[in-house]
Amino acid sequence: TLASTLLIVLTVAAGFIHISAWLFASAGIALLLLAWPFGRLFRLLFGKRNRAHRCLRLTGFEFEEYMAQVLRDNGFRHVEVTVECGDQGVDILAVRSGKTYAIQCKNYAGAVGNAAVQEAYAGAEYYGCDVPAVVCPTMFTTSARELAESTGVELWDGERLSHMMRVSGRRPHHDPRRDDEL
Repeated sequence: TLASTLLIVLTVAAGFIHISAWLFASAGIALLLLAWPFGRLFRLLFGKRNRAHRCLRLTGFEFEEYMAQVLRDNGFRHVEVTVECGDQGVDILAVRSGKTYAIQCKNYAGAVGNAAVQEAYAGAEYYGCDVPAVVCPTMFTTSARELAESTGVELWDGERLSHMMRVSGRRPHHDPRRDDEL
């Protein structure tokens, strides 16, 4: 009668809901399994993943040491971190493709200005290097870019550093025990 009809309808509806939930869950899992590789591929091809911001948690010394290793991984040879006092504005000396580089490292959260370009230029002259360069995890001011262009100083901004970090495959590591060295 009415009670048995209602019971049959509820049983069929419960079975339908159960099947619908199972199909929905299966479709969702299948979609995730199919979409995940394409999403990753899309990010790799079109996404600008700037890894350079990870360097901002490093101390100045850690950034210089990290950059020295990244340079080695990117084909630079005879990479040497200069002594802190009297380095004449150059933090790293390196050789690549027969050219000597004098590299000034600036681990600033904001834009790097003219002073870094001037230091790299003067340090390259002092050490007799072919190419002065400044590396930072962020960007350079307009005046720093203009000065670098007129003096031949290479500017390696966050985008270039991010690419070098990808080639290197190394991640920056901050040691909190060294915080007192700032």
